[in-house]
Amino acid sequence: MKNSKDKRDTAAYITAIFAFVCGWGLTIAGFCVPPTGEVSGSVLAVLGEAMVYAASVFGVTMYFRNQMEQFRTDTRKYINDMENGQE
Repeated sequence: MKNSKDKRDTAAYITAIFAFVCGWGLTIAGFCVPPTGEVSGSVLAVLGEAMVYAASVFGVTMYFRNQMEQFRTDTRKYINDMENGQE
């Protein structure tokens, strides 16, 4: 069974992908409705918000995971150095 952090990450990824797809879908639909070929500002605002949300979900997650992995590596190295008598 997945823990709550995995469920939360999965939910965030799903909603980010959904927002990304819906934002582009609305933009494409904006070209098809009258006046044809013209996209309203509100549709572009929704697209922008969807892109920012998706980027923040994926970007923050990747940054946090990289920082945590670097912390683990540095901590292991420090502990190993301390055990071996090096400082």
